[in-house]
Amino acid sequence: MNLDSLIFSVTYENYQKNILKDKENKTLGQWQLSDKIVEKLKYAYVYLKDSSGMIVKKYTIEKFEKSSLSKGYDNSEKYCFIFKDSKDLFFQYPHDPVQARHYRSSVELDQLPNLMDSEIQSRLNQSKLKKSDVSFTKKTTGVFEPVKEQLVKIRNEKFSDKKMPSAEIARKIITRVEEGEDADAVLTEYYLENT
Repeated sequence: MNLDSLIFSVTYENYQKNILKDKENKTLGQWQLSDKIVEKLKYAYVYLKDSSGMIVKKYTIEKFEKSSLSKGYDNSEKYCFIFKDSKDLFFQYPHDPVQARHYRSSVELDQLPNLMDSEIQSRLNQSKLKKSDVSFTKKTTGVFEPVKEQLVKIRNEKFSDKKMPSAEIARKIITRVEEGEDADAVLTEYYLENT
């Protein structure tokens, strides 16, 4: 499977501020990513929080660069992307809610049907009315088994043909998820970096 797309989530407020109209400097995001992952990503899709799983935009990535203070970013160790073009589109994301980021195939996502205009408006209003900065945090300190089960499920669904991580690496992955990172993103990053 060609995981060439980054799916990241925004609140309605950030959708209005940064996504609805393209930024003049054509930069977006601030993520801690490995160089190997950056090389694979060609597209980015925007998932609108509290919209019952709606994607609202697609970007064609020109390149990634380290975030710079001159472009309004506060951490020069993280990556942002510069996009060539963008397209407003609205479809149902068929996977788990996006907390931080997911990685998917653009071929899969581009084949999904667009939502009807009335459904789009309803979901935009739903997102607007909710304050979602806290609605999807999953900080579950000390809860090992549900996290482990979730990771095993994702591994079996997406990476069953890949070698299992060592016990030491598995503990690090579990800790990252317990500390609030998205399980799908953490596991996908591990397999992208180690294949």
